[in-house]
Amino acid sequence: MLKKAVKITIIILIGIIIVIGAGYGVICGFYSGVFLCGTYVNGRDISGMTVEQASGYLTDTYGEGMDLSDLSLTFQGRDGYSESIDPENIGLKADMNAYLEELKNSQKPYEWPVYFMYPTGYRSSPLLTFDEDMLKSAIRGLNCVKEAKKDKTDLIEIRREGNGFTLFNNIEDTPDEEAIYDRAVEILGKTAVRDIVIDFTDCYIPHEIPEKFNDTLSLYDKISRVASSKIKYSDSPLSYELDGSKCLSWLVTGNDGLPILDENGELVFDETKVEQCTEKLAEVFDTSGGVINWKKQNGEIVTLNNQMQGYSVDQENEALRIKESLLRGGVMERSPIYSQMGPGRGRDVVGKTYIEVDMGSQKLYYYVDGALKLKTDVVTGNIRRGNGTPEKLCYVYFKQKNRTLHGANYATFVYYWMAVTGHIGIHDATWRSKFGGEIYKTDGSHGCINIPKNMAAQLYDIVEVGTPCVLYY
Repeated sequence: MLKKAVKITIIILIGIIIVIGAGYGVICGFYSGVFLCGTYVNGRDISGMTVEQASGYLTDTYGEGMDLSDLSLTFQGRDGYSESIDPENIGLKADMNAYLEELKNSQKPYEWPVYFMYPTGYRSSPLLTFDEDMLKSAIRGLNCVKEAKKDKTDLIEIRREGNGFTLFNNIEDTPDEEAIYDRAVEILGKTAVRDIVIDFTDCYIPHEIPEKFNDTLSLYDKISRVASSKIKYSDSPLSYELDGSKCLSWLVTGNDGLPILDENGELVFDETKVEQCTEKLAEVFDTSGGVINWKKQNGEIVTLNNQMQGYSVDQENEALRIKESLLRGGVMERSPIYSQMGPGRGRDVVGKTYIEVDMGSQKLYYYVDGALKLKTDVVTGNIRRGNGTPEKLCYVYFKQKNRTLHGANYATFVYYWMAVTGHIGIHDATWRSKFGGEIYKTDGSHGCINIPKNMAAQLYDIVEVGTPCVLYY
């Protein structure tokens, strides 16, 4: 009985082994054509999938938010050229077949229990595949390539547009088909992306310009230098900007409407328009001559002739400089050329430091940086004798101590002399015991501004040559 029991047990064990072996063999057979259980690529389970199935699944779900099942293909060239091509026209698709084939071949079907117990992860990126002949045909079909093959007459000419000029040029660099193909292969050979851009802006064959157009190009280069010029005048607080593009209307043109050249091969400017420009500069920067409006001590406005030695634009030399700058091109920052310079800038030629003489009230005020530093009574020119001190804006142009003033019938010694206009100045008058009031009307000076000696001494010490002097009634 024992032997029989052992025999039966052995038979059963053998049967179990046979069944297990048969089952193991069946499973191995199953995994011979698919990936082993526990196989993950890019975090996705491809267990039990064929290479083709896994490739489609991984490609369509590659990356978060990235679907490579529907690719786009765009060619971009110069001057904003852009043309999209249907990826199917070059047999373009993204797949992982090559990588997955290699991975599948590395797996042994009998190792499926190991993968079952120890799942294994891999990472890989989809690659692009395409048909080479179809790609070449697609490149030949690009609009820019077809356009470059059309027969056309070479033409370069300058055309007038409003006050400016443009260059028409139909001679261009042509797209290089072979270089574009190489660039496409280079880009398509990289890891797949959803939107594929073939940038071929540097894949062009340089064009050659016939010599007959050299003069036209040279003339347009001269015009362009003028158009791109800019002169920024600045002499604080004044400023003015001359834009070269607005100076194109200054160019003298021929019967064909194009600018002419002088014997030196330079553009010719309309001198009248250049003169108008320098006159405009003078309006902005000149501070000599003319009149100013001045608010008197009582608040009234008085108009005075301006005799300040101010700034005057040298219009003749400035015109030459402007033309030179426009012909040279570029941006220049400078102050105008002056024929004369003086104190004060802008139309406020007086500034905040000045002497003010209110002859109506017979008062003199001296301000420094807007603050009153000295105030005194005065005696100005004798009105009855026709020696009244003139109204004007002038300035202290000379100072001297211990000077003798000479006139037609007098010679008078003064301690402090400050000349302001012609033979008229501010000085002490030790022979006077009173100042101010209406003395000037009947017993005034020969035109000078008399002030007490102590005040003259103070003013002389602090006033500078060039200080504006405002005289009014």
